[in-house]
Amino acid sequence: MNGNEWTNYVYDLHQYIQKQDQEINQLKSRVTQLEQDIRDKNTNTIEKIEYHFDQLKIENLDGTLHIGLSPSDLANIEDLGVPKENQPNYQPPMKQQLQSDLSQYLQQTGPSMIRDLATQYNKPVDNAFQSMLLDDIEKQLPHRIAFYEQEAKNKRGMRSEESLQTYITDQIKNEIYQSLLKYMQKNEQKGEEE
Repeated sequence: MNGNEWTNYVYDLHQYIQKQDQEINQLKSRVTQLEQDIRDKNTNTIEKIEYHFDQLKIENLDGTLHIGLSPSDLANIEDLGVPKENQPNYQPPMKQQLQSDLSQYLQQTGPSMIRDLATQYNKPVDNAFQSMLLDDIEKQLPHRIAFYEQEAKNKRGMRSEESLQTYITDQIKNEIYQSLLKYMQKNEQKGEEE
């Protein structure tokens, strides 16, 4: 390359760099403008929402709305009036506590219980399937709590809330284990037949 070609090359390079610089500056200004637009749009704030349920007018009711109820409470829907102080059957906080405790038990010990039984019965269980099993069991907890509560009151005549909670918890924990055990045994027998 001679001197004139170098000069032209440097000049072209300089022009190209200036063009790139202009494009970068334009892009920076567009990004700044977009960020400002996003900030302006996201400034909507809801300060306070008040619900006045006594003022609601319902013209068409489709579906079901349950506020603070579990499926097992729906069986006794007529008993959901304002509880009297001497009414011994009103114990939703106990049911909520039981469900919370049993859900926690299931999340803490369920995975290891499933893994141990799967290993014992040579049944491969992946994390997705394990999660599905645990979710299925957890969905059944309210119904099982109501079942064992009724059983305890009818057959055992338990009066104290503590003994009732202990009985229900023990029964459901045993039922969880027995259900998983039977499931693994059943699947092992299917595998042997094939």
